Amino acid sequence: MTKPFALCFLLTVLLHTLATAEDWPQWQGPDRNAVSKETGLLQQWPEAGPTLAWSTDGLGGGDTAPAVADGKLFGMSNREGQEIVWALSEADGKEIWATPLGDAIEQRMPQSKEGPGGTPTVDGDRLYAIGMGGTVACLQVENGGLVWNRSLTEDFGGILPTWSYRESPLIDGSKLICTPGSDDALLVALNKQDGSTLWKAAKPAAAQRADNQSTPASPQQTNRSERRGGPASSPPAMAQQRQATNNGPPQVTGTEDPELFLSEHWGMTAFAYKVPNGKYSARLYFAETYDGISEEGGRVFSMNVEGIEIKDFDIWERAGGPRKAHIETVPIEVSDEQFDITFTRQVENPVIKAIELLPRPGTVAEAIRIKAGQASPFTDSKGQVWLADTGFEGGATSPGFVSFGRFGGRGRRGGGFGGGFGGRQRSGAAYSSVIAIDWEGQRQYVQLTADTLLAVAAEDGKLLWQYDAPANRMGINCSTPLYQDGLIFAASAYGNGGGAVKLTKTNGGEIKAEEVYFANRMQNHHGGMIVIDGALYGANGGNEGGFLTCLDFQTGDLLWRDRDAPKGALLFADGRLYLRAEGGEVLLIEPSREKLIVRGRFQQPDRSSSPAWSHPIIANGKLYIRDQGLLLCYDIKSLD
Repeated sequence: MTKPFALCFLLTVLLHTLATAEDWPQWQGPDRNAVSKETGLLQQWPEAGPTLAWSTDGLGGGDTAPAVADGKLFGMSNREGQEIVWALSEADGKEIWATPLGDAIEQRMPQSKEGPGGTPTVDGDRLYAIGMGGTVACLQVENGGLVWNRSLTEDFGGILPTWSYRESPLIDGSKLICTPGSDDALLVALNKQDGSTLWKAAKPAAAQRADNQSTPASPQQTNRSERRGGPASSPPAMAQQRQATNNGPPQVTGTEDPELFLSEHWGMTAFAYKVPNGKYSARLYFAETYDGISEEGGRVFSMNVEGIEIKDFDIWERAGGPRKAHIETVPIEVSDEQFDITFTRQVENPVIKAIELLPRPGTVAEAIRIKAGQASPFTDSKGQVWLADTGFEGGATSPGFVSFGRFGGRGRRGGGFGGGFGGRQRSGAAYSSVIAIDWEGQRQYVQLTADTLLAVAAEDGKLLWQYDAPANRMGINCSTPLYQDGLIFAASAYGNGGGAVKLTKTNGGEIKAEEVYFANRMQNHHGGMIVIDGALYGANGGNEGGFLTCLDFQTGDLLWRDRDAPKGALLFADGRLYLRAEGGEVLLIEPSREKLIVRGRFQQPDRSSSPAWSHPIIANGKLYIRDQGLLLCYDIKSLD
């Protein structure tokens, strides 16, 4: 009797384990909400963290979170100059196949340039992936063989976003949904079998006008975007009035050439320009035009100007306030035929409006004038020509800023950080991924684009509704929207926040997205958000860091926030939140509306020098943590 009983017990345990195990076949898991239905997982970690089952290195650069299905892990990387899709064994991490999509894309921005960030989607015996350059590929799960491919740029006129395409494709029934970002193909539906086009959803007219206009904007804005909710139609009267009255010329005082202080280069680490040896006066042009800086000390950086140190440089302090011109003159001598400046960030990003290099008596050379952030040469009031932006290392450019809007900040449109360099048209695509929802019998595809949160009809791509508030004005919108408990919520960082809408129908049958609340304490950068028992969890913070925040999901009221849980990416499984902090630390958190409750934490081994931006995933009792070319697999099954 003992052996049959033991065998029965083992079979019961095995069946229970199989019943609660779950693959992770796409971005944010089976239901695309970063929630796993697995049970039987550790509720408390040992001091050193869970047991490392295996690790593998050499995957190549990238922030892709893997997908897991049918005994394999799938991901993307840049490796040896190629962008590849790979498959590993779920049992031990050994590579099964690797298929190149083409040459690796040279991204213009330094952050996350190591490789792709989108997660492949597994659907039966097919695998679907989107490369950084816009290649949409269908591969065979078994051997990585290419079935078909399309190009978001060549086939649909898509414009490459500043940080390249990072979307994870949605497979819904027979369709693949993704976001080229062009005027006539903001979203598209492809036949998943052969890649043929089923429909194209055009960019809303208001967004087309805004993205094509040349009104400049600061890339470092922290104030709310213009809020607009309603049916897919023209903006409400108040928004139209703001657009009509808030486009006057920006005011920078203390100069005869205020236009010299509009465009800017920011976040750079160095500047270099070839000039003849000799003595010069270096004139550096500054003005604090960023609304997020409200007092002295808000932006501090140091400069080394051809060997001369300028420490603790504060534009606000030097200029005597905001939007006041300041020219810092530095006498220098060039002996290596190159004029050099290095910039060191202390608080906020270094920023500069223009650089002028004037030869001093005895130096045979021409004056050099460079207008930072300018896409084409600029002529000042004296007839002097300034070269377009050149010579900077790192950072980004912005055409400038616009005047003040509804919330005391500037209006919501312009180029700059999120959308383009030197005034080029920005992409309508951001870095979020589409979700599918059902509302009153209609299937909708919801996406956070560069300009707005919107939904289109699954049947034909018709625009159903849009809500602008969650989209920050730079177009750097990364987090996937969520739909739960009757609310649709989306958020972004860079001083913006998150908004919740409830869908209703007008008397005319149009769908209207009515704002329930907007929470500027949920400025979710790219770590994602999760709703558990009526509480919304997500990291609040942007490039400067941040920490875990908990809001009441129905009201947006702050429940708590705690710096002991640093900014990072979230998932949920078996009654626990898993937080992968950007510094590499991994936390196990018990959800609570009252306070942060940590049930374990550990530091991953062999950390790279890159931010830990790859989202954690859970599949079949294992926790997977990726750090560029390294993938770690932890056993988190409970022994109870």
